Amino acid sequence: MLIPGTEMHLITFGFICIELVMLSYLCLYRLARKDDKTVTLDLWLCFFLIIYNISGGLLPDPKLPGSFFVQECIAYATGFITPCYFPYYVLKCFNLKKMRFHAYAGVFIFLVSSYVTFVITLSISGNLDAANNVLIVPILYSIWVLVSVYKAVRYKYREAFSTRDAKEELIVLMLCLSPWLCLPVITYFNHGQPVEAITTNTGFLLLLALHIKQTINRLRIEYDRLVVSESKLKEWNIVLQQEVEKRTREIERLNREEKFRLNCAQYQLTNREKEIAFLVFIGESYKNVADKLFIAERTVAKHVQNIFYKIRVSNRVELCQKLTQ
Repeated sequence: MLIPGTEMHLITFGFICIELVMLSYLCLYRLARKDDKTVTLDLWLCFFLIIYNISGGLLPDPKLPGSFFVQECIAYATGFITPCYFPYYVLKCFNLKKMRFHAYAGVFIFLVSSYVTFVITLSISGNLDAANNVLIVPILYSIWVLVSVYKAVRYKYREAFSTRDAKEELIVLMLCLSPWLCLPVITYFNHGQPVEAITTNTGFLLLLALHIKQTINRLRIEYDRLVVSESKLKEWNIVLQQEVEKRTREIERLNREEKFRLNCAQYQLTNREKEIAFLVFIGESYKNVADKLFIAERTVAKHVQNIFYKIRVSNRVELCQKLTQ
């Protein structure tokens, strides 16, 4: 069933609506995560697919301006451009290094050149069936690309090729790339717009779903790492705070001791009196002072009395206060 007044099938129109919603979501996600470069690749893929569906659904149409030749060139151009983007997309999004040749050279040699040949043939002969014979080259090239995808996935996972992730990626890439790379086959045998739209768009949605799943897994891993880092950071902050407090107390103690020594010199205490005054200052009893200095306890008491006299204090508390001012 066609949309009234156009050549576009309702199925094609439905896919365009779905992809416009996805494009809007990807634009919002791109604005929120500017550091995620792969979103831009998804945006371009979605954009190419929408353009392909619009041009393939509307063209050719005698009611629209432009000759049959121009409309067919535009419709086939989008059909060639979208598959050209796939090797680059899987190279960047799925890190398939073995697809580098196809992404940067193969599509230009076999797809772009085939499209140019198609346009030339159509312009000379004016016969679409004759021009479609050129599509044998993209058909053969699509087989090569599928084999390259298999080798690229196998090279990426190497010893882990038998894992679930490797098998899932290989199966989905094969299923979603096959319709696009085999699009010339669908066009050549003229299976109709509904079959073409369902086949190619389903492949696209599978590919995008796989990439979104991998992105979600990556974001989940990043979130888990962030939680662990935040927990460790809190622990480090506690340890750092304790260390700062320890260092602060140490500096305060050193400052008090330095003031103590300076004040002892100001009151002209002897070296022995300085030693005894310091031990009294840090809270040692007369007996402990005598044991540490190897003198009699009475001698310690005598020295303390002399210290009190020189500093003009009457007890240990006043001594500590005055020597730390």
